[in-house]
Amino acid sequence: MPATQSILSPVTDLFKSVRLTVALLLMLAATSILGTVIPQNKHAVDYIQTFGEPLYRIFHILDLTDMYGSWWFVLLIILLTLNITVCTVTRFRTTVKLSFGKGFKGFASLPVQAEAAFERTPQDLEASVQTALSSRFSSTRRVETADGIAFDAEKGRWTRMGADVVHAGILILLAGALVGTLFGFDGAVNVPEGESVDAIILRDTNEKMPLDFSVRCNNFSLSHYDTGSVKEYRSSLTIIEDGREVLTRDIIVNKPLTHNGVTFYQSSYGSMGAKDFSFAFTEKNTGKTVTKPVHIGETISFAPGKTFTFDRYASNHAFNGRSVGEAAIGTLAEGGSSKEVVLLSRFSNFDKMRKGDWVLSIAGHEHAYYTGLQVTYDPGVGLVYTGFLLMIAGCVVAFFTGHKKIRVTLTPAAEGSTVTVSGSAPKNKVWVKRYARQLLSSIQKTMPSMVKVG
Repeated sequence: MPATQSILSPVTDLFKSVRLTVALLLMLAATSILGTVIPQNKHAVDYIQTFGEPLYRIFHILDLTDMYGSWWFVLLIILLTLNITVCTVTRFRTTVKLSFGKGFKGFASLPVQAEAAFERTPQDLEASVQTALSSRFSSTRRVETADGIAFDAEKGRWTRMGADVVHAGILILLAGALVGTLFGFDGAVNVPEGESVDAIILRDTNEKMPLDFSVRCNNFSLSHYDTGSVKEYRSSLTIIEDGREVLTRDIIVNKPLTHNGVTFYQSSYGSMGAKDFSFAFTEKNTGKTVTKPVHIGETISFAPGKTFTFDRYASNHAFNGRSVGEAAIGTLAEGGSSKEVVLLSRFSNFDKMRKGDWVLSIAGHEHAYYTGLQVTYDPGVGLVYTGFLLMIAGCVVAFFTGHKKIRVTLTPAAEGSTVTVSGSAPKNKVWVKRYARQLLSSIQKTMPSMVKVG
């Protein structure tokens, strides 16, 4: 046993070292900063374009492109966990003994905070002192001293546990982070309208991972500002298990859907192509309108000597440097000449600015969209929240509460008694001085004093 202790002692001393704690925290802070400078979990092409191939090779070797899942980051977390655990266990027994063991220790050496003289004997003052202390302290006692009678009071011994609660919160938070890193996943999937998927692509490995259920995109919708730019995009999703619909919900950015711990975030969208376009051709002089369906690449005749070719579709067209939303771009041919025309979905009268006998507009069209979903699963999130709550509670206890001790000594004097108030409140030294004066004042209200409170 002595040999084992001699081997373990240096290891224990190392892991309970505050210097190790500071070093690990600094390394984790530096890692976090580096993680904001170097984008995480991107494709190799993105890193090569941004940093160049030599730097990308270094990033890849050191796992700097996926730092939070790298072996060395996990090692730092484990070392910090061991460090905090050893520190807590080393002092825990003493802390528990001081917090919940036998109290009323060290009262004889408390510093004097205030003093007053009364024209009553110590016996006459006992009841008033006991009443005054009991109004603020739940734990009091009466003791005989060499100088007379003393009353001791204390509260807040349990507040010594504040630091240990913080340590416990940190450990639980770190455990949650490790659980999320080791057993969670982060991926993405594109779901076309009306279709279902039962697998996602993992972000860090680009591997396909099956889900325990299917998710279907019922429909996808866009809303726009008056300028034509996109205001909001929304997906209606349905979760299907064993062929049965179990959950349907609309999601937008920052309002995800969660099922069985798997969360789907609305992250992007895209058009799979516009379809079923129809255009309206209106003659200015007569007001006569001809409506015809036109496919992309198709040319149609809408009047003698006049044709329209639907060249392409733009999901977000720019006009004079401003986004004006969806547009159909085509070629109008008449009288042996041709010109490009831009027709806007949100502004049907846009073509009226063009000189000519006919006004063109989009009569109607449909889109086939897909919704881009970010998919995450973090089984440690509950532990992380619990750890944060414990850390907050521990900090409140550690910084805003504290152990308070008061001793009131009643000493016989030539013409009555001398009342001395001693006390200690390490976290609130102003309070103990103020309370000592208040205590003597409350006694003076019932007992006339000979001298002013000192």
